[in-house]
Amino acid sequence: MTPNNKHYSFLAFWGLFGLLMVLFRVLLTGSFFYVFLVWNLFLASIPYCISQVTTAYFNLVSKKWLLLPVAFIWLLFLPNAPYIITDFIHLNQSSGNLLWYDAFMIFVFATNGLCYGILSMHDVYKLLRTNWNAYFTIYLIILVAFLSGFGIYLGRYLRWNSWEIFTDPVTLLYDIKISLFDAKYRFKSWGITCLFGGLLSFSWLYYKSLITTNKSV
Repeated sequence: MTPNNKHYSFLAFWGLFGLLMVLFRVLLTGSFFYVFLVWNLFLASIPYCISQVTTAYFNLVSKKWLLLPVAFIWLLFLPNAPYIITDFIHLNQSSGNLLWYDAFMIFVFATNGLCYGILSMHDVYKLLRTNWNAYFTIYLIILVAFLSGFGIYLGRYLRWNSWEIFTDPVTLLYDIKISLFDAKYRFKSWGITCLFGGLLSFSWLYYKSLITTNKSV
């Protein structure tokens, strides 16, 4: 599997555009508040980097089970890609004069992050498709999309980071149980999971349909 240079060019251009918007805002206002978008976009790029490297060197790995920990790390970081969409919540910190600018700036970062997620999911789909049934693989990617939706809930509302499954797994598992089954929290947790899971699923399926040709992809 070879890298898609068109994807690289688009992601690089769109990311640079967002970076310049943040820099311009810092120079204009003296505030570094929205610099966090740059960090969030870096986190969003991690699953795409993982999937690109994995697909490029997959055939060189003799023991395929060694890819399981890589897949686990990929799944942990995947929610970071669409997570930036939730950063629109920070618009309540924007002044009236810059509200339009800040909304567009977040949109640039959010679409870039969403693209990272969709492209990364498709990388993994193509990788799995070489060994597994097509329909099973599609359902598995859709499941991954909904797991990412729940990951977005954990990140936005409970403020968990991807790597904290290693530093505080007991507390994380407790929060997951409460979020899914406690009547006080489950409407929000299931709602956000379904909305973002649906968004990721339909976005990926639409992307897949656009690039599908007579050859299986």
